[in-house]
Amino acid sequence: MRSLETIFKYFHVVLKYVLRLGKDLIKHVTHDLSLAIRNNHHVWANTYFKDCVEAVDGTFISVTVPLEDQLRYRSKKGDIKQNVFVACSFDIKIIEIFAGWEGSAHASRILRAAVNNGMYPFTVPRGK
Repeated sequence: MRSLETIFKYFHVVLKYVLRLGKDLIKHVTHDLSLAIRNNHHVWANTYFKDCVEAVDGTFISVTVPLEDQLRYRSKKGDIKQNVFVACSFDIKIIEIFAGWEGSAHASRILRAAVNNGMYPFTVPRGK
């Protein structure tokens, strides 16, 4: 019910303040921050993630693909995206990346393929 001009105006007002807050809230990884995380790792990791060695998640990245492949790369929101699976250690280091999956691929399918990859299998240590 609002005009696009009004939405545009207030979106940018909010964005301006979020960006200002970002300077205080978003911290880039430095050697000191990495050490602090590593030193405090046991406090929260032993409580909640006792047997975990890394965290995995997926993300979508915009891509350009040939017209005949666009249907497969279309995400739930209708964008042309690539689904990327990433594994990180708890000291904020990327361990593995599996990229190239079409946007319509489910995360469980990507994980299964990563584990079954003959050349570079994604492995989980026993008992973890």
